[in-house]
Amino acid sequence: MDNYLKTLIQNFRGKNYKDFLEYIHKTFEKQIDVSKGKQQDKYIKMRKSILSYIFSNERAIVSELNKKIRK
Repeated sequence: MDNYLKTLIQNFRGKNYKDFLEYIHKTFEKQIDVSKGKQQDKYIKMRKSILSYIFSNERAIVSELNKKIRK
């Protein structure tokens, strides 16, 4: 799992997968809003890539979220 994604999981304060998806979207939306040009395109591509990974690996993400919650 990507280190950036692990960092996002650690910073996530919610309880479930759906909330995590919203958190990812909002986190990147903030970056996209303050960026311009190529930097903005970079964050759009990163958000799309990470969300795609999360959808494809739902079980692994849910497992990581559950581990974090149990701590």
